[in-house]
Amino acid sequence: MKLRHLEYFVAAAEELNFTHAAGRLNVSQPPFSKQIQDLEGELGINLFERERKGVALTAAGKAFLIDARGILEACDQAVKKAQRISRGELGELTVGHMAALTHDFLGQALERWHKESPGIIIDCVDMDAIEQERALLDGRIAVGILVLSDRPILELLSAELLIEHGVSVALPKSHPQAVQSEIRLPILKDQPFIGLNRIYPAYGDWLHTVCQRSGFIPRIVREADGVGSALAFVAAGLGVALVSEPVRKFPAREVVFRDLVAAKPIRIPLGAVWKKNGLESGVVSKFVKTLSRVCTEQLKKQ
Repeated sequence: MKLRHLEYFVAAAEELNFTHAAGRLNVSQPPFSKQIQDLEGELGINLFERERKGVALTAAGKAFLIDARGILEACDQAVKKAQRISRGELGELTVGHMAALTHDFLGQALERWHKESPGIIIDCVDMDAIEQERALLDGRIAVGILVLSDRPILELLSAELLIEHGVSVALPKSHPQAVQSEIRLPILKDQPFIGLNRIYPAYGDWLHTVCQRSGFIPRIVREADGVGSALAFVAAGLGVALVSEPVRKFPAREVVFRDLVAAKPIRIPLGAVWKKNGLESGVVSKFVKTLSRVCTEQLKKQ
């Protein structure tokens, strides 16, 4: 049985006249009648009672009409749904991000997205940068928001810069330099550092390069698996950490943040990353544009 059979049957059942029904579907009457006969033969029942002035539905035909209409309606809805998904008007999108770095703009972006694209549900999952990269390649998330780097894995993905953040120094409150409003990087040459490779990919290489410009090689004594643990290490006096500006809003009672001063301005790039030629590329592109607009507007307000 094909959808064409159902369409012909519904037309005939509503018109109760094969000639009129054929005209409604812009087909000639003999082939139309043949399709109805084929349908009845396949089902092994009579759907119509043939009369001299037309046709009438049998009891089985009346019951079949209800289901046939439902099937055609469901098919029509399925086509419209697929078309809306293709146009980026309907569906779901899973976004990976690090809350400590996205809290300034992600909420506003989601609010705008809901107003502009209410048919697409955004599911946000907090995960570190390395986990995001794996999830993108595995298809578990469609978009990642992470610190951009020259890691080879990013060559397999598409990326767009959203915003660049300045760098702050996280110090324990008891640190001698905590009384300063800003700290010059060379002052930290003898300090132990906390590593943040899971938050900032290639953080160790980046820190080495940044510090080397100021004439010293950093000594990383502990590696943190997240912002919370990094600030806990700092609060315990185990070391200092260079972090991007959004981390300053992370609650940490025994930690202070100070502006970092270096010979050359240091910025940490945060961007949107997604899989090239993904199945959801249309929706992804639209969502990334929303993120980009919100970040640009925030920069203008600063």
